[in-house]
Amino acid sequence: MSTPDASAPGAAEAPGAPGAPGWDVFVSYSRSDAGRVGALVSALRARDLRVFVDDTAVDDFASITATVTEALAHSRILLALYSADYPQRRACQWELTYAYLAGQREGDPRRRILVLNPEPASDHVHPVELRDARHWHWPTAPELLDRLAARVAGHVDTVTTFMGEAADASVVPWLPAPARTGSFRFTARLPEQWHIHTALHRHRAPLVDRTGGGRGAQLRGMPGLGKSLLAQEYALHFSSAFPGGVFWFDLHRYEGQPAEAMRSYAEQVSTVLAALRVTASASSLPGLLSHLAIALGERGLPCLWVVDGVPDGLATDQLTLLRGPHLLTATLITTRSLRYTDFAECVDMAPLSDADGYHLLTSRRVPGDEPEQAAALALVRDVGGHPEALDLLADLADLAVTGDFAGLRNRLHAHGPDVLATRRPVSATGAPARRPLSTALLPRPLLSADPADDVLRLLALACPAPLSQTTLENVLSAIGPYDPWDVGPLVAEAVEALRGSGALRHAPPDRSWTVHPLLARAVHRHDTDVARQEDLRRGLLHTLVPGTFARGPVPTGIATASARTAELAPDASVGTRPSPLERAAAFDLQVELVTRVGVQPLPRDHGSLREALTSLHSLFATTRDLLHRVATETATTATPLTLPAIAARLTNTHLRPFLTTWHPALQEHEATRPPDVSPVEHERSWKRSPEMRADLAGLRGPLASVAEELAALCGVDLLTPSSPPE
Repeated sequence: MSTPDASAPGAAEAPGAPGAPGWDVFVSYSRSDAGRVGALVSALRARDLRVFVDDTAVDDFASITATVTEALAHSRILLALYSADYPQRRACQWELTYAYLAGQREGDPRRRILVLNPEPASDHVHPVELRDARHWHWPTAPELLDRLAARVAGHVDTVTTFMGEAADASVVPWLPAPARTGSFRFTARLPEQWHIHTALHRHRAPLVDRTGGGRGAQLRGMPGLGKSLLAQEYALHFSSAFPGGVFWFDLHRYEGQPAEAMRSYAEQVSTVLAALRVTASASSLPGLLSHLAIALGERGLPCLWVVDGVPDGLATDQLTLLRGPHLLTATLITTRSLRYTDFAECVDMAPLSDADGYHLLTSRRVPGDEPEQAAALALVRDVGGHPEALDLLADLADLAVTGDFAGLRNRLHAHGPDVLATRRPVSATGAPARRPLSTALLPRPLLSADPADDVLRLLALACPAPLSQTTLENVLSAIGPYDPWDVGPLVAEAVEALRGSGALRHAPPDRSWTVHPLLARAVHRHDTDVARQEDLRRGLLHTLVPGTFARGPVPTGIATASARTAELAPDASVGTRPSPLERAAAFDLQVELVTRVGVQPLPRDHGSLREALTSLHSLFATTRDLLHRVATETATTATPLTLPAIAARLTNTHLRPFLTTWHPALQEHEATRPPDVSPVEHERSWKRSPEMRADLAGLRGPLASVAEELAALCGVDLLTPSSPPE
């Protein structure tokens, strides 16, 4: 960054020079707003204001220079040209934070900041306190710009000291002791800190913000994103806003143990009461919190209430007890779970940006040339900006065991030992070792056929592309061992469980999900049931790209009868004709299909609907077995398979919707059968029996069409003209 032009009207001597008075106004702006800044600075200098304005574009990979730091320290106020791009720039956020904290130490965080907003709305302005009377709109005429400059000059006259002269913040007590100290490796995440501060202080500007009551926020995200460190950094940076103290409760070790977590929380609250010398007559957690609320109310000072590492699975009444016990407390929780949306305003922890990730990765070793810089940036993207992974890779780069960043990237992707499975201490002070990152991301081996694990496998296989809930259901229904009527609820429950662990990311369109690339990597490397993963991979490929893959045991693509019949026409090329094995499998499946109730009519008032459902359901197992046989025995051929797409159309398009609708409905009716009534008699008394029979009859046309496709594939038609489908 460069210093301002000293010959410009109103420019001051460089701060630090003998007798230098410093700057009246530090103009903070995004480089995309450079066109507006010239006129603004000219108007300010016309009022004899000493203005510092940086006129060099600073790359987001660059650090804040000493020139800017010095200029801020020797400026009275900061004027922020707060456009939509402003919060996206690291330098702007750093400058704003410096001025805000200087004012906060003096008792009014807005004293040192003026906001000029060129946008029609103000939702992008953080924190909420800056959206009040000092939030000015961009002048639309020269005379209005001069009037704005006069208002700035008037405010400058009320500020007699420079920001660097603001008194240091007083020490804020932390309980239970000892206080957290943050980490010198933490990447500031200033926008997230502003979002937290806004969420905790919305109640101070209800007419401006018009949302919620404030006083609460929750940091959410997968393991290793730095939720706890961000909470610590916020508490340390903004401690002067909480003179009553920071109350920090750690529940990290109780992930998956809600009851144990609440027991530990009660013990820590009891410790706080003892430290404050408050005698509690009650031993229950609500009683302890009541005593603490009285003590905090008597002190009359705002304080910060942090519950770190809140586990998934807490009931609503348990969550309520995690709130600070008095209106003077602002509550901040950190959690992996995405299921506590109603508890407090959500601040979702995103991975680091390319700029911040690059800064962290190269903090111990600077890339030597452009190719190495490119390799370092590629590493940031390989791990999806995950802070803990980047911190570990930075350590490995510093050890110089890989040669350069390109070598480190090859090592990350190489088969063999996982470089991210390294266990290392938190510090050199004897602190306990952290779990390896791969263990934290994938805390247990995946099970062979578990819905949540299978959904996670599928999302990992598709990463970074999202998968819809419908796609997940289609693949699992074709894989087994799940019943088709259970697949929808099972996938929904699996998604909820994975949301509770912080594993999922919601992706557009609605009901679609993806996972972080580092979690996908952990699944690929550490899933012990690789055969299950392979079955799911093949099923997913056939679902996403129907008809493209030559073989696979569990396809789910859809093909029309006319298209498949055309492939089997006499003039088709030899390479597209079915093999004898595929023709035999098609014949077997046709036999199974045409003998079922779905193709053969169920006489009115005769037969059993339950037996019809059971018969149709058995087609799933038959189809899976035939597809496995065909895929296994044709694995060495290059002939594209036609049968998988036909079978997928049969199971997913026709059978599964019917079974999913009618199996639960009939099962619910069967549960009401009196002991003295026969199953058949009870079934015929069902008021929905005619409706189900009508739907069953409606299946005959589509199933007969599938049978015709199978006949064209094998060359034998079992649906004789004398008994055409109705």
